[in-house]
Amino acid sequence: MYSIGQLSKKTGVTVRTLDYYDEIQLLKPSSATEGGHRLYDQHDVLRLQQILALKYMGFSLEQIKEKLGESAVNWQQSLEQQLDMVRQQQKQLQALEQALNGVLYSIQFEEEVKWSLIFEIIRLFQQDKEIVQHLYDPYLNKKEQKIIKDIQAERSIDDVQEWSDIIGDVRAVLNKDPSSEEVQRLAERWMQKVYDMFGDNHYLAAKMWDVIKEHSGGIAVYPMDEDIVQFMNKAIGIMYERKESS
Repeated sequence: MYSIGQLSKKTGVTVRTLDYYDEIQLLKPSSATEGGHRLYDQHDVLRLQQILALKYMGFSLEQIKEKLGESAVNWQQSLEQQLDMVRQQQKQLQALEQALNGVLYSIQFEEEVKWSLIFEIIRLFQQDKEIVQHLYDPYLNKKEQKIIKDIQAERSIDDVQEWSDIIGDVRAVLNKDPSSEEVQRLAERWMQKVYDMFGDNHYLAAKMWDVIKEHSGGIAVYPMDEDIVQFMNKAIGIMYERKESS
C-alpha cells in the first residue's frame, strides 16, 4: 500500500493533482488508515498509470473517466479517433507554420509590414491548405508534384534569402533593357538558383516556370509578380539566344 506522498514520489504526480483526481472521483484510494490517511494499492497505481498514459495521448480527464474500463475493441476505436484528431492538428500546425513563414518572408522582402499582403497570405492558408498543390494539377503529374514538394521541403533559410535577394535586385532594374549586362548577370544568377534546385531536370524546371508564368501576380506564387516574371522571361530568353549563337 502507498500513502498519497509515497504514490506522488513513485509516479511524479503531485499531491495536489492526486487530491484533485480524488475530488472528481477519477482516482479514489482503495482504503485509508484509522487516522483517515488515504492508501493506494497496486490496482490504484495501475489506474493512475492508465490516466497518465491517456493524458499524454491527448484525452481530456472527462474522456478518461468515461473510457477507463472499456473493452479492447472500444479502446482501439478511441485511439484511432484520437490519432485522426492528432493528424488533423498536425496539418493545421503545418499550415500555420507555412503561413507564418510567408508573413515573415513578406516583411523581409518588402522591408515593411504590409497588412493587406499579410491578410492575403493568411487567407490563402485558411481557405485551402493545399491550394498551392492544386495549382500544379494541370501541369504536373503526382510523381512530379512529389518531387517538387520534396525540393521545397529541403529549401534552407539561406536558399529563401538568396531568392529574395535576386528577386529584389530584379525589381530594382525593371526599367532597364533586359539585354543589358547588368540584367544578364541577374539572369545568370537566376538560372544558377534554378539549377541548384532542379539539377539536370530541365523538363521539370520548365514546367514549374509555366506554373509561375500562369499564376504570376497571385498570392500563391508571391513575390513573383507579373512584371518580374515577364521581365525575367525576356532576359533569360536573350541569355540563351546569345549562348546558342556564340
